[in-house]
Amino acid sequence: MKNLYKLFTLTMGLLALSACEADRDSNPVLNEPDTFVLNVPAFASNNVYDLKNSESLELTCTQPDYGIPMATTYSVQISLEEIFVDAHAETNTEANYTTLGTTHSSAKMEVKALEFALALGDLWSASSDEEFPTTPIPVYVRLKAELTNSGRGIAFSNVIELPKVLGYKAVPPLELPSSIFINGSMAGSNWSNWVPLAAVNGMSKFFGLFYFGGTDMFKFGTKEGEYIGFNDPRLTIASDAFTGSDDGFGGQNISVNVTGWYTVIMSVSIKGTDYAFTLDIAPGEVCLIGNAIGDWTFGDKGKFQAPTTADADFVSPVCTGGGELRMSVKVPGEDWWRTEFAIPNGKIVFRENKSVIDSWSEIGPEYAINVKAGQKINLNFVQKTGSVTQ
Repeated sequence: MKNLYKLFTLTMGLLALSACEADRDSNPVLNEPDTFVLNVPAFASNNVYDLKNSESLELTCTQPDYGIPMATTYSVQISLEEIFVDAHAETNTEANYTTLGTTHSSAKMEVKALEFALALGDLWSASSDEEFPTTPIPVYVRLKAELTNSGRGIAFSNVIELPKVLGYKAVPPLELPSSIFINGSMAGSNWSNWVPLAAVNGMSKFFGLFYFGGTDMFKFGTKEGEYIGFNDPRLTIASDAFTGSDDGFGGQNISVNVTGWYTVIMSVSIKGTDYAFTLDIAPGEVCLIGNAIGDWTFGDKGKFQAPTTADADFVSPVCTGGGELRMSVKVPGEDWWRTEFAIPNGKIVFRENKSVIDSWSEIGPEYAINVKAGQKINLNFVQKTGSVTQ
C-alpha cells in the first residue's frame, strides 16, 4: 500500500509539473519592438495633398508586434527632411521634425489637414527665411507608437514621402487660455476645489505657490473640472520633481516628489489645433521689492522667511524704509513686476495683467498700502491673506 501511495503521489506531481509547463508555454509575452510599418498611401506619388481644401489625410499602418493585441496610441510626426533628427542639448541640435498634437487609437487614422498645415508652416519658418511656397513640396512622415497610458512599447515606423503637399499660411483656431486651474491633494485644494494660478504679466505663463508634503499630487485644466494629467500627450514635463501615478481611472495624476514650499509654473502655447503645456517647478521664494527694502530686484535682503509647514506664514525681513508696499513671487527668468501682488483688505491679489505703471493706487486706493521702517509683512498663501505688523 505504501508503494502504491508513492506511485500515486509521483504521478500527480508529474501531471502538475506538466500543467505548469503548459501554462508557461501559453502565457502571452509582451514584446517591445523598435519599429513597425507605415503604409505609403496608394496614390501618394500622383496625388497633390491640397491642405487648404481638404478635411483630412488618411494614414494606415500595421500595429507594432507587441506579441498580443494591445491598446496603442499613435502620434504623427512630419519633417521637411527624409532623415529625422532628434534634439540634443549637448550639441545644441534642434529636432528637424514636429509631432502633431492629436493622437490616434487606430491603425487607420484621419489626420486633420489644418493641423498638418499648421505644423508644416512652423517647420518651414524654423528652417527658412523665404516665404512659404505656393507650389507643392515633399513632406516626410513617420509614426510614433506606444502602449496607451503606459509609456512603454515606444516604437517608430519607417519614413514615407508625400511628394506633393500644397500647404498655406494656416491660422490656429484657438486663442491662448486666460486661466489655468489646478486641483490636488496639497493644502488649499485637498481635491475639493480648483485653485487658479496667477498669470505672469504679458505672457502665456501661469504660476502658483504651494506647500507639498512629498506625496502630494494634482491635475490641472484650462477650466475647472478638465483634469489634465501626467500622461496627457500635450504636456511636457520640465522637472524631475514630477512623476506620474495611477489615478484609478485609466489616467495619471502628477505626483510632486519634493517637500516644502514651491512655485508651480505652467507655460502654454498653441501647437496645431490644440494647446501645448510645459510644467516646471522652482523653490517658493517671495521678496519685498522697492523702497521698503531699498532694492528693486529679487535680492536676498528682501527675501521672506518661508515656513516649514503648510499652515504657517511667510514672514518678511524688517522694512528698512518707508513707502508703498511692493512684493513679488520669484519665477526664474521673469522680472519682478510680472509676478507682483498686493494685499488690499488683507487679501493676496496678484497683479496678473492689470495696469500698474507707478502705483497700485492706479487700480484702487485699497491696493496701495504704505509701510514704515521697522514693520514686517506676514503672508499666508493657503488662506490667501496678508498683513503688516510691527
